[in-house]
Amino acid sequence: MTDHTERQLLATGRPEPPSELRARVLAAAMPLVRADDSALDRLWFSPKWRIAVVISFVALAGVEVVSNRAAAPTAVAENQPVATPARAVALAAADLGLSPADTSSLVAQVRTSSNELQGANR
Repeated sequence: MTDHTERQLLATGRPEPPSELRARVLAAAMPLVRADDSALDRLWFSPKWRIAVVISFVALAGVEVVSNRAAAPTAVAENQPVATPARAVALAAADLGLSPADTSSLVAQVRTSSNELQGANR
């Protein structure tokens, strides 16, 4: 239980400093305590900045959608057999990035070998 002295101490208010002393201490301490708003804080809490960020994200998403549509591959039948072996060699050479001269020499070799095979089968 609390005794008389404790009750008296709890009942007394805090002593307040004189107003001149309080003003002098606050004037000296405020430059040390004042929050320095950084540029990032000013940007983040600015409604214009937030709207600009949202608009830029929407614009980037739109560019992504448009670029994906433009780069969409055309429909090509992948599993259909190639008409001739020469055509298969020409397509493979083009995929490998061979020069047109090398491609035509490979196609000529395939044609001569396929003609020899057809002649042997008859």
